[in-house]
Amino acid sequence: MLHYANIWEINIKYCEQMLKISVLVDNEPGRGLFGEWGLSIYAEYGKTKILFDADTNPSVLDYNAGKLEIDLSKLDFAVLSHYHYDHTGGFKLVGEVAPSLTVYVPPGPGHELEELGLKPVVVEKTVEVFKGVYVIGPLEVWKDFYEIALAIKLEGKGLVLLVGCSHPGVDKIALKAQKDTGNRVYHVIGGFHGPSKETLDKLAEIATYISASHCSGNSAKNYLSRKYSEKYREVRTGTIIEY
Repeated sequence: MLHYANIWEINIKYCEQMLKISVLVDNEPGRGLFGEWGLSIYAEYGKTKILFDADTNPSVLDYNAGKLEIDLSKLDFAVLSHYHYDHTGGFKLVGEVAPSLTVYVPPGPGHELEELGLKPVVVEKTVEVFKGVYVIGPLEVWKDFYEIALAIKLEGKGLVLLVGCSHPGVDKIALKAQKDTGNRVYHVIGGFHGPSKETLDKLAEIATYISASHCSGNSAKNYLSRKYSEKYREVRTGTIIEY
């Protein structure tokens, strides 16, 4: 297995399932990989293989997945956080390599994924789609526009929470995940959508570890790394985290 960019491990004893997170695409490139404005994260939870969002460009997603030795044809299901192209664009590739794959989606234009040969399943409330795996939401951003998130439970630690752009507020998503599942938030990874310092302070009260990527912005990253150095963990394209 090739490892790229900054790799760090969280070792958890007695965990029912091992969890491995691989950042397939982020704005920031990793060594030997392409970065672009978008987000896609791959999760292996035991034998279950999950794709969270699919970036902008199918070619970039395909290239990076190949370099990281990730076979997208073996996915068990996917989650789309929201209907913006920098999260949906790569689903064209997914539809080609994994036709009829179930994709959990927020309310919205699901026909776009059906046209790609995929099977969208609309999430109307937080649901446990597999033992220890939750789709969080939907949270309304504005009229008829919603966002969902993916949470995976680590026994004895809490949730690893993957967020797309956090339009509703990353702190609000984390609080909803905590409330709906009855588990504390252990690690939040993904786009925070240029959050305020107040939002980041609230998030730091909730989560043990924080990894801002994609649309979070350098201001948010710098603030977190300065004020919450014990919590902040940098991620970029190619980052691999093993719990």
